[in-house]
Amino acid sequence: MLTEDGLKRFHKIMENAAQRFPAPAELVYTIVTSDFRYFETTRLEDVTHDLDVQKKNIIQLIMEAQFADPNARIEGDAVKPPLENWNIRVIFSILQKGPWETRQDKINLRVRSEDRKWTSDYIDRLEDLIYETPRGQRTPTAIFWLFALPLIFLARTFFIQLHTPAPWYLEPGGRIIFFTYAATCALMTFIGFAVDMLGYNPYAYRILFGPDSSFVWGQGRADHEAREYARLISMVVVGVAFILLLLVSVGYAVN
Repeated sequence: MLTEDGLKRFHKIMENAAQRFPAPAELVYTIVTSDFRYFETTRLEDVTHDLDVQKKNIIQLIMEAQFADPNARIEGDAVKPPLENWNIRVIFSILQKGPWETRQDKINLRVRSEDRKWTSDYIDRLEDLIYETPRGQRTPTAIFWLFALPLIFLARTFFIQLHTPAPWYLEPGGRIIFFTYAATCALMTFIGFAVDMLGYNPYAYRILFGPDSSFVWGQGRADHEAREYARLISMVVVGVAFILLLLVSVGYAVN
């Protein structure tokens, strides 16, 4: 979840690195929007306030510190071609995914130079900043595991009905309703198991329960806030469903 303030922190480090290149260097931004068009700029203001990013989502942001003239290199009093190009590149990518795909969005970092200490210094500084980048809100998976409790009550009721069936169980409609409750509890419990134990975290799940990646400015901010609100509603719906199913399962067990 890259905010405007977070972007400025990356900009500060990348700009500092560009000033320490052995020849004149610049920081170039490449912005790819949701219609798969892109533009390049050296101005941070364009990244956050360009008309395109006010109306469209960003799906990729590339920050690259590079020589202004890739053939120029200052060595003493002479200008010579570089033995190896100096370059720092940070790429934030929100991948285009189908609802059941599990591919994760990525932050890629590449630092290259002829000075090992210089390279290590900027790798460390940028890695620290990457790990400090906040994640979006996520619904705790414990809320899905809670559905195991009404599922246990319903399973106990089912085995009782095999020996001494109640009048509601003898009717087709009663059985359909009962097994619908049980299937719902089983499904919700399985979701918790799939996410926590199997590591299955498809995009459809992340849309409803998070976390999802965002560039939080311009149109991206509006969409991010809308998704966060939708996830809050999803969590409330799941919570209410748990309470209702728990009461229903207890009612079956008591009767």
